[in-house]
Amino acid sequence: MSYLYTTFDGVALPLYDHSQSHDMMPSEPTLLDSVGGAYDWVGTGRRKGRKQTLSLTGVYIGELTYLVDDVGDYLVDDVGDFLISGDSETMARSQIAELMAKKGTRGQLFRKRLDDAVLEWKTARLLSVSWPRKWEDHAVKAELTCQFESRMEYWHAATATTTSGNATASVALPVMVENTGEQVEDATITVTRTSGTITVVSLVCAELGIALEWAGSLGASEVLTIDCDAQTVKKNITDSFSGFTLTPVYHTAAGWLPIPKGSYLFSATVVGGNATVAISHYTQFP
Repeated sequence: MSYLYTTFDGVALPLYDHSQSHDMMPSEPTLLDSVGGAYDWVGTGRRKGRKQTLSLTGVYIGELTYLVDDVGDYLVDDVGDFLISGDSETMARSQIAELMAKKGTRGQLFRKRLDDAVLEWKTARLLSVSWPRKWEDHAVKAELTCQFESRMEYWHAATATTTSGNATASVALPVMVENTGEQVEDATITVTRTSGTITVVSLVCAELGIALEWAGSLGASEVLTIDCDAQTVKKNITDSFSGFTLTPVYHTAAGWLPIPKGSYLFSATVVGGNATVAISHYTQFP
């Protein structure tokens, strides 16, 4: 299966005559020296990747560009000459400038799956843009090499999958979450108060060893958001981490809300009022 990097933070990447690396994120070594040999300190567990550099080389071509109206007809001046939005040199320079302005910034790097045109993304940072100038390019052609860095191991689907339900005070709400891709480490839990004042929120999945709890006060127009990737807990935009706990003994999972491939039954309970409880995740691909 082939892929193609297409855009970074909304900017089209150079795709003419392109060459791109699409390696998986590497895992670091796990063997440590021991007396008389070596041992694997991770054991039978999976060693996750931590960071990765992604690179691509491609060409921008500047082309004479004409102005058109909303139905695609060319616009002309009062003597019938076509109006242009830019000549070849200007259009080449504008493409290069737009990409170079992103150097050092973090955004979504998109790739396209070529067999079905499905888009996937990682959060990445553009580290460098190399542009060797050549006389024969005549200011209308530019070959650029881009280096990106990402800590996301897997590529994410373009849109999130959200499973939600309406929880009644002190009544356990079953939430069945289905993950059809690689293990998810960055799910988000959202609790939107609908009535009363919520004082406790709990989320449990015995099969996965997950038992999360938050205690506080969630009133009118307030939303509790638990970001399991950033490991933040916020009430609207205010930090509310002090009320959050991984329930001792019952929470045995490595991380806050790891969801392996498969279907898993969660139980959500709110105390003191009613709320909509949602678990959102992105289907992920190697």
